[in-house]
Amino acid sequence: MKRALIIAGIVFAAAAMFAAWRLEPLYLGWLAGKTDAQDLEERQALLAGAIEVIVPDTDDETFPTVLMFHGCAGPRKPFLRQWAAVFNDAGYAAMIVDSTGPRGYSRQDALEVVCAGKTLLGQERAGDVFAAIELARTDPRLDTDRLLLAGWSHGAWTVMDFLTMDGEKRRPAGLSGDLPDAANVGGVVLFYPHCGTGALSRFRPWRQSPPAIAFIAGADTVVKSEKCVRLVNRKTRRGAPIDMTVYPDAQHVFDDPFLEPEWHHWYNEEDHQDAENRLRAFLGDLQDG
Repeated sequence: MKRALIIAGIVFAAAAMFAAWRLEPLYLGWLAGKTDAQDLEERQALLAGAIEVIVPDTDDETFPTVLMFHGCAGPRKPFLRQWAAVFNDAGYAAMIVDSTGPRGYSRQDALEVVCAGKTLLGQERAGDVFAAIELARTDPRLDTDRLLLAGWSHGAWTVMDFLTMDGEKRRPAGLSGDLPDAANVGGVVLFYPHCGTGALSRFRPWRQSPPAIAFIAGADTVVKSEKCVRLVNRKTRRGAPIDMTVYPDAQHVFDDPFLEPEWHHWYNEEDHQDAENRLRAFLGDLQDG
């Protein structure tokens, strides 16, 4: 009898997981239909005043470009600028895209609503990627034919959701009207992404699979790192060229030396330096290729 109950429990749990797997895309589609709509020009106008472009200190007139997408609580400028400097050293211009400020969210607001998953899911924020690419095309310094996307946490979720889209049948939630085809991306940088409920990459293929590098915090208490490891491994088996590094003892935002004192223990200098070295090597390979 006990064995039968255990088997029944396993079957019930498996059935529940399967049902949730099938229902989640339907629910996200329903949410997408409820999202306030803007056309691409309106989204560009929303973001235009909250973008920072940092170019290498060289005599070149145009640069390959990295679009940088922050975490759910909004942009932390010193933190993002340290990585912009790494991109600049490799010859890339860096465009830092603020998704929360233009929407009227303070850092505390963003923590309460964006980080809690109440608004601005990755499938909606992916529209910011489309808009940022179009804005980059208006800057003569930025070569969008040599384009990289980089994201941290919620920003990495956003980048991965973008990769599932083509601008026609697969579109960002809340972005109406005609959209250009999704730009060809030459490389992707992912730091401790959200790979759980709501992440389109769990059940949609990537429409393009550029070379990617992923840094996973093994001791992450904000996102479930094991889900990202499984997702990346699944994408890799299907042909996506993803170089994944898992730092077993690293916490979320392990690469942020500018954390507030109460969170500074999350910073891991050794893992941060290793990630930087790996990123520099990745960027060098892309430039050589």
